[in-house]
Amino acid sequence: MPLQTTVIGSYPKPESVPVPDWFKAGPGIRTGQEGYSAQEYNDFRKDVASEEELEKQITRAIREVIQEQTDIGIDVITDGEIRRENFVYHFCRQLDGFSFDQLEKVTYGNGASTEYFPTVVSEVKPRDDRPIVLDHWKASQALTEHPVKITIPGPMTIIGTTKNRFYKDRRDLSQALVSVINREVRALADAGCKYIQIDEPLMMREPDIAKEYGIEHVSRCFKGLPQEVTKAVHACCGYPLYLDQEDYLKADRSLYGRLANKLDSAGFDRLSIEDAHCPTDLSFLSKFSHTTVVLGVVAIARSRVEPVEEIRGRVREALRFLPPHRLVLAPDCGLGFLPRDVLRAKLKNMVAAAKTFPEN
Repeated sequence: MPLQTTVIGSYPKPESVPVPDWFKAGPGIRTGQEGYSAQEYNDFRKDVASEEELEKQITRAIREVIQEQTDIGIDVITDGEIRRENFVYHFCRQLDGFSFDQLEKVTYGNGASTEYFPTVVSEVKPRDDRPIVLDHWKASQALTEHPVKITIPGPMTIIGTTKNRFYKDRRDLSQALVSVINREVRALADAGCKYIQIDEPLMMREPDIAKEYGIEHVSRCFKGLPQEVTKAVHACCGYPLYLDQEDYLKADRSLYGRLANKLDSAGFDRLSIEDAHCPTDLSFLSKFSHTTVVLGVVAIARSRVEPVEEIRGRVREALRFLPPHRLVLAPDCGLGFLPRDVLRAKLKNMVAAAKTFPEN
């Protein structure tokens, strides 16, 4: 069997979908290092004339994204996160406790970015009895026979992209978020979702917190899931501000090796990491004796298309330290920055490379 392939989450939004997009923030928002503001989505919602028409536009775009991935040959697909402004705020907006009117300017990512963060102003809890992302996953899964992976932001990453003005410390807020996220993943599993990914790139920015309680908390988010559900955690090293930016301050990739033992014993099935943007020594993969590694083999913020043989070379290197059944190929992270023709070329080469393994 060839190596399995997947994508991480986001896809470029087509022009037909008017939802504001972190990947293409409006004029004046990204002046210098300033990034996306949640105010863009606030303003957008005020101007929506027809929810029915908006949903039609979103569904049409999701259908196209799903079809493109299946045509290319991706094994585990996503809905492209088309309905989301970014991978965190869509979730927080549907919880009690977050204010998207009281925004605070925050510099984060080791000084790499400045954005306007929503604030935590009261107890974080579900707004009602309905799960947040379940209906969206059902709608996407109904469009295809391929398994659709759902993505949910993790506690550390939510905390790292919001401003706490209520809880006494980050750990207390994290515990509240674990309860909320676990409720979501249980509902998804009960409905038949087989691939659930929690996005925790902040683990790579704050390794001390990850060691102290962050890894434990993301593992607890999956508590109670049946064995047939694949539980994945995504931990990339950070998005740049724009395509082909070369001076962005990525997280230290040596942290994968430093955190490997704790991650491997945490109890989730897959860990998604990046390698294509800046390849590193892959010998740390030998520390994973249980976990399947989802290895980033194409860069998501560089327009250069990786040749098949280049991808094969990194896969051969990874297979020196992991058996083929515990290696999955993917992009480094979400694909929202890439022009569609470049995106297609990268994914096609990734799939072509995957089909050549295991080698005789």
